[in-house]
Amino acid sequence: MNTKIIFPFAACIGMAMAFVSCQETDTEAPTVCTEAGAMNSVLSEEIEAVAGDHIDLEDLFCDNEALSQVRYDIHNGEGHAHDEGEEGEEEEHEHGLVLHSGTDWGVLRNVDIEGTEAEAELHVDVPLTARGIWHVYVDVVDAAGNTATYNTDLHVENTYMPEFTLTSVNGEDPSMWHGEPTWAAGSEVVVEGAVTDEDGIASAELELIDEATETVVWSVELAAFEAFSETVTVPAAAGEYHFEMKATCNAGVSMETGFHVEVE
Repeated sequence: MNTKIIFPFAACIGMAMAFVSCQETDTEAPTVCTEAGAMNSVLSEEIEAVAGDHIDLEDLFCDNEALSQVRYDIHNGEGHAHDEGEEGEEEEHEHGLVLHSGTDWGVLRNVDIEGTEAEAELHVDVPLTARGIWHVYVDVVDAAGNTATYNTDLHVENTYMPEFTLTSVNGEDPSMWHGEPTWAAGSEVVVEGAVTDEDGIASAELELIDEATETVVWSVELAAFEAFSETVTVPAAAGEYHFEMKATCNAGVSMETGFHVEVE
């Protein structure tokens, strides 16, 4: 046996194994280390904003090795809250029904950061067309690719557009809803509420739309604005529908809002 060949080969293997064993793999996810109670932080229970104004989301991020990037995602809450906790467990910020403005406004932004501790800021201009609950998701990524997700809600107040309020739907208080309502096929559902604006309401209507065909299957022009009560004739065909509410104020500003309905 040629030991002059075997020994160097074995030595190289041993050195390679030693090198690998000495390497440490970074598996620790980065964190948000903003001081508790800070305003406009992803750690806030809810962030308040006003349409037509702006907010600055500010947080301090930390990692045991090196930070890489912060990814911001703000999207419409679609009338109810749903989010995921940072440890992957399902959590919910329950609002019952919160009527959004129907706008598709949203924010997607990536901010590069470095070091083991870094501040990041996101300047957000809130459009005049926004109202209701938006979900704010923040992904923190370190140099090794480990990611931690944090989330909160952005609640936008709006005095520019007409506002619908629902007090009773099918005998239930919508503020107590958890998820989307279910209506029985062929039944009648009474919807009660109001639509208001500081300039007064010029016109308003309610519609039930079949989402599969985008067909209006029921509609009514409101005669009373400050307090209305209308009976919806639910179609016999089961499926996904959208209850839509539209209004225009005397200043000519229009808006629409609504919620999804499952018909069974």
